Amino acid sequence: MLKKCQIILFFICKTYTFTKNQLTFNIMKKILLTGFALVALMAQAQISWVPQATKLPVNNGIKEIVIVNANTVWATAYDGAGGGTYPKTTTKTTNGGASWTATPITGLGGNALISDITAIDGNTAWIVTAPSGTGANANKIWKTVNGGANWTLQPSGYTSGSFANHIYFWDANNGWSSGDPLNGKFEMFKTNNGGTTWTSVAGALAPESADEFTYVGLRKVVGDNMWVGTSTGRIMRSADRGATWAVSSSPVLDFGGVITSGSSGSFAFKDANKGLLLAIDGNDSAFLYSTSNGGAGWDPVTPNGPWYFGDISYVPGTANTYISTGVNSSSEDFMGSSYSTDGGLNWTAIDSGEQRGTLAMLNSTTGWAGQFSDGPAGTKGILKLNGNLSLAVADNAVKSALQVYPNPATDVVTVSAKKSIETINIFDLSGKKVKSFKGAEQINVSSLAKGTYLLQVYYGGGSVETTKLMKK
Repeated sequence: MLKKCQIILFFICKTYTFTKNQLTFNIMKKILLTGFALVALMAQAQISWVPQATKLPVNNGIKEIVIVNANTVWATAYDGAGGGTYPKTTTKTTNGGASWTATPITGLGGNALISDITAIDGNTAWIVTAPSGTGANANKIWKTVNGGANWTLQPSGYTSGSFANHIYFWDANNGWSSGDPLNGKFEMFKTNNGGTTWTSVAGALAPESADEFTYVGLRKVVGDNMWVGTSTGRIMRSADRGATWAVSSSPVLDFGGVITSGSSGSFAFKDANKGLLLAIDGNDSAFLYSTSNGGAGWDPVTPNGPWYFGDISYVPGTANTYISTGVNSSSEDFMGSSYSTDGGLNWTAIDSGEQRGTLAMLNSTTGWAGQFSDGPAGTKGILKLNGNLSLAVADNAVKSALQVYPNPATDVVTVSAKKSIETINIFDLSGKKVKSFKGAEQINVSSLAKGTYLLQVYYGGGSVETTKLMKK
């Protein structure tokens, strides 16, 4: 994240009269059809990622992904080399990723960064920019109607005192944009004519303190519903396309880690009410929460199997499937991806040991994850989903290599995994951390009271596993 500047088979039995040949034919037909179905299921249920070339410069990562349809996708970039630059480039495909075209955006100004992007087709898109340093006013909204070849400045209402973070369009006319607080409330604007004119949102909220602001691109939209995370861990929510807003606290201390160092968070929503939240607390704890009321309240989830906290996305059209990714390159253990078909309770590995970043999903067979480019003539930069997540089932034999024994425990417990264990945390059922062990594979729990606890193994910068521990 950029900093402030930054399957059930059903059998129906009936009685029929067959001749011998008919019976033989029908039995053979059933066997053949069943075999075909099983082969098809096995083929489609294998989930993987296929790299595609974004044509971006070397080490440019994918910041935001906007899926218009199965063929058309826009994306923006960030400097994955850590050089502090802000690429003024978009990359786009109109053939499902078979080819991508990277196009520079000119005229933004040297001190501008691309905060967010939205698009409605292969020709029409908008970006909002903010300042990456000092200089002329960089808080601006730009629109293209020719696929990114040219961008036109729109009169948004942002000023040099603003910091613009988000933009979203539902159709060719209706859009919304927001920034940090200014003059006592979060700056928000709406348009109903494609951005020709923008008006201030009267229902925008006031910050709870001078330390509260939002982060570039950190927003989710499902239908008319929107969610935005802040630097104090609050989530602003709108059910009417940004006209009016409510706010609630969350388990996240700071969604971007500027005010509370080491803290971060991300969320994904299935619909107006149900969603998942990833909360990273410092450098050795990560937690998963679910909501059934649109984020007004969050309940802790005890996930089984490998899950990551680089990004999370719901898979539209599925009953309750989510994907998580890990992008931290400091260890192979921190990188990879996994999916859950039951709302985050059980996770199955897709892969591990390679960076997978920003997520965007269209449906169970189409979606993309961020990667890093190997240059304009390279073969990498973004990853496309391969497989059908609606046919994917959690494989208990695959999902976790974590072993905790003896369990129930009396005193010494052995914790083993295929990955390198950095930290082991033990929490009571209220969520309070009661024990923490650094880099240990044997831990002493003799001082714990009899009962049930949650044991969380933290592998480092992008991967965790949690299981129940019984103390007798």
